[in-house]
Amino acid sequence: MTRLEDMMNKIGSDNKVPNRIWEKLDYALDTLPDHEKDHAPGKKTFKYAAAAAALTMAAGITLCYSNPALAAKIPFIGKIFEEVEHEIPFSGDYSEKAGILAETAGKDEEGNPIAAPGIEVSDGGITVTASEIYCDGLSVFLTAQIEAEQGGLLNIPGHYIGDGDGTAAMMYLRGEWNLSEDSEPNTLSNDNLEGKVIDDHTFVGMLKLNLPDYKSENGELSLRLSSIGWDDTTMADAEDISESHRIDGQWDFDIPFSIDTESVKEYPVNKEGNGYTLKKVFVSPYQVVSYVDVPSVKREVTREEYEEVMAEKTGGTEDPGISYEEYAMQAGQTYPFWSTVICNQDGQLLFSNPAGNGKTVAAVDGKKISALHIFVFDDMDADLEIEKSRLDNENGAVDLAKAREKAVIAAEVPID
Repeated sequence: MTRLEDMMNKIGSDNKVPNRIWEKLDYALDTLPDHEKDHAPGKKTFKYAAAAAALTMAAGITLCYSNPALAAKIPFIGKIFEEVEHEIPFSGDYSEKAGILAETAGKDEEGNPIAAPGIEVSDGGITVTASEIYCDGLSVFLTAQIEAEQGGLLNIPGHYIGDGDGTAAMMYLRGEWNLSEDSEPNTLSNDNLEGKVIDDHTFVGMLKLNLPDYKSENGELSLRLSSIGWDDTTMADAEDISESHRIDGQWDFDIPFSIDTESVKEYPVNKEGNGYTLKKVFVSPYQVVSYVDVPSVKREVTREEYEEVMAEKTGGTEDPGISYEEYAMQAGQTYPFWSTVICNQDGQLLFSNPAGNGKTVAAVDGKKISALHIFVFDDMDADLEIEKSRLDNENGAVDLAKAREKAVIAAEVPID
């Protein structure tokens, strides 16, 4: 029997191991470096050592379950989802599905590589450790720990989330991200780390990155952070209280991920009304994403308009950075107001944000879903009236009958 097999047997016999721990072990083995090379006699292969290290990491997690006293003394890396998953927007049981990240960290007494949970990068007095990752094909959900040498994180304020009294803290992230096959990077825009403050130097949270289209193949996330910031309640009297602290630096990550295709389903709808078309909806355990074709209106953009707008923008002294043809393409196509409201079978509103191009991303937040009621509005007043209808219902549910009356599209989608 090999030492690796002996370790596995001891873990299985001495501790009650949840199934998801074995799944995390599989993930760790898959994401660790895999370099099989010839070694001198008596030396183990790199792959064997990495497997043993991954098993050791999984064993540590197992011990956390069987020994709560020990768990309290173990850092958050590999366990951040468990800490914040019900205290953030788009809450849910991510810890049951997410993969723990790992990287090599030194060598053992025999010179074989050792793996440690988390991928750590430090710059400017800030250490960022990527901890766990999950992807439902619609978004990438990444947890991270941020450690700030200067401290002051206890002064980060909380903000309300959802429809209740729950709050979450937030750290601002700036930079770019893309997937391995993407040619153009995406700028981080309102893509922040939301979670909780652990102590004056430590923050843990989740970053949610929405993919432009549904993705069904495994990939790699390239994340390039250029600054990290946070608000400070002690600086509330400042003229600009947003992002009271901002640290510039470089924190680069390349993180593999797998797609949980079994938990996501597409439901075609193809319902039309007043020029709008509700095409389809995707449902995962954590979010509902709907797609609407919104009618556009084209207009002619003259060169005189272009020159006037650019002169106002730059003062006529700088290169505007955009050609007339590019401006005409962008400004020559306008879209009317539209809004999509998504509720479950009981009329409970799924809080959502429009993501552009007719796409709406709504949070499940643990609500039971056996059917979806989806309403598309072309009038802002009608949209607000329906959203406010929840205030007249003791259960906080949307008035579905009134929504059907006011919407240009009303669709009921059974969810199996």
